Amino acid sequence: MLDKKRDDPASQLIDMVDRTRKAFDGIATLAPHDPQYTTRDKGVYAYLFAKPTRRLATALAVDREILTLFTSFNEQQQRTVKIARELIGESAGRLEPTVVVVVHKDAEGNSKLTRWGRSLGLAVLPVYYNKLPTTSDELLKQLCYELFSHDPFDVTGPVSDDENFFGRRNEALDLARKLQTGQIRACLGIRKIGKTSVINRVIHECRKHHNCCCVFIDCSKDEIWSLTAEGLLTAIGEAIHSASSPQAEDGYSVVSEPVAQQTLTGATKALLGAVQSAQKPVIIFIDEVDYITPSSPTSEYWKDGFNKFWRNFRSVYQEAARSGSTISVMIGGVSAKWFIAETINQVENAALAFIPEEYLSPLDRPATRAMIKKISKSAGLMFSADAADLIGTACSDIPFWVRKACSFIHRRTEIANRPASIDEGQTSELVKEFITTEGTTLALVALSHLLRVYPELRDPCLKTLECKVSEIEPARIAVLKKYGILSSGAEIRPSGTMVLEALKQYKTNADARPSQGTEDKQIKDASGLTEWAEDLALVNRTRNLLERKMRQAVLNFLQADSMTRKLPRGSTKARVLSALAAERKEKVKDFAPDELMEKLYWKELSSIVLREWVVFAGIFSDKRHFEESCTVVNERPDAHAKNIDPADIALQKRALTWLNERLTSV
Repeated sequence: MLDKKRDDPASQLIDMVDRTRKAFDGIATLAPHDPQYTTRDKGVYAYLFAKPTRRLATALAVDREILTLFTSFNEQQQRTVKIARELIGESAGRLEPTVVVVVHKDAEGNSKLTRWGRSLGLAVLPVYYNKLPTTSDELLKQLCYELFSHDPFDVTGPVSDDENFFGRRNEALDLARKLQTGQIRACLGIRKIGKTSVINRVIHECRKHHNCCCVFIDCSKDEIWSLTAEGLLTAIGEAIHSASSPQAEDGYSVVSEPVAQQTLTGATKALLGAVQSAQKPVIIFIDEVDYITPSSPTSEYWKDGFNKFWRNFRSVYQEAARSGSTISVMIGGVSAKWFIAETINQVENAALAFIPEEYLSPLDRPATRAMIKKISKSAGLMFSADAADLIGTACSDIPFWVRKACSFIHRRTEIANRPASIDEGQTSELVKEFITTEGTTLALVALSHLLRVYPELRDPCLKTLECKVSEIEPARIAVLKKYGILSSGAEIRPSGTMVLEALKQYKTNADARPSQGTEDKQIKDASGLTEWAEDLALVNRTRNLLERKMRQAVLNFLQADSMTRKLPRGSTKARVLSALAAERKEKVKDFAPDELMEKLYWKELSSIVLREWVVFAGIFSDKRHFEESCTVVNERPDAHAKNIDPADIALQKRALTWLNERLTSV
């Protein structure tokens, strides 16, 4: 018969605390008194404050006490992380705000808690109670692995939260204030320089701190760029009505397909009426504006529609100002070409002198250093000032590129040895490797896109590479400096190694193109690739990146499993070799685990995962789906001499996306 007294949650929690104290001995001091209890969301939790020893504090880069939360549920839910954040907030600054240890009984809880914590900006260090390490050394290794195996640099989408928004906070605050007074501002720059992040941050500040109506337009959406000038004007007017209505508590609306059908004159009048009836400042944010310019990659309509739209929009802006209403505009895009051209199709450009030529330049060097220092701290990496400067210089201080370089260094640094100091010498070698394997491609994509939408910059870029600076118009040099392609100093040269290598690759691609008379009419990209070839390049690039992720994930999970399993199944290297064919095993048997992983083919990686499915089931969940996706990826249709139709590319993209999402969620 069960001992009901020992089976109730409070008794289970006491047992968990008592046993955990022993494991923590030597790396942290848990408060000597009985744990405190809290009942929240119908659940009972125990918690203590752990004072880390210098050894643990150094490893985790913390300087305050750490919340240690105990939960006896056999299946964890997201509320555990929410409660941890609440308890940290109630500690009045006593506890480390970004780190919490959660001792739990969920066999799959480690990955869930870690993932939920990241989404809320909290580093959760989960400890599975049923496999609680018996010594403090083992526990320290486990905690460090859980913390440092996550890649905090790898952010692919726009960021605007305080944890990830660096170097432009004051700029965003200033823009939010200025947009309350009827100003028109632009945020132009190359791809991935942070335009959308700045726009998102400005919208956040406007909604939170200012009494205004915010209307957002994403021109890259099919439903937007496929509109006519009158359709877009109508849609903006409808969105303003929605944002200014009493039901819209936060005064925010997103432009979508219009409900009404109006003429150009009717749409213009309706838009003016919407602005005048709003009773507070109206701010319109237009992102990805290149999709509604004459060089739109998706619609021929905007060759003439561009002028129609801006001529009528300008009339609304001017009449609103005369009638005492406030309307402001902030524009984000790549090309400044269509805002400085005097005429379009021999008609006066309505956007000239209306939309300012303002650029989002790379970060200042101190901001780059601060970003590297803060993010690397949570990865257990410590860069010297010279090392951080080296990364900034190579990456032209473009935040996305800097993150990618640091992510590469993170993947190449052994987790077991962290926290680790990365000096200038190590950084130099790793940055060179990054540029060779990933960096040049990243920069080439951004550069090629810029030169496609702004072809007037092609010759100046190539002349810079050929040291023919004297032949470049000063105005073009100024523009390239603002984009961050050329250094801002007195010497006219590429701004960093990534840009230099991308320019070299771009020139190689340009030289390899057919002559003008035989060039395929489908060639649109500045690098000479057709859209079809771009898709193949994207698939190939995505596969290469995914393969690197897979190598690292397989190695990390096998190492962790070998370390924590009570009945070991052999070393990581032995488990990898056992999944290989005899001939291959003989060729690679002498390599160390890290080197061995780099030698494996995609098919061999998938074989290891299938053989060790009990270890990887928590990541990929569906074994059949995993096997099918790996088979598709391994076919590599772009590597064979055969015709490839859109269905082949679609299959590749779908398989790569599914696998990438599973690995990214770890």
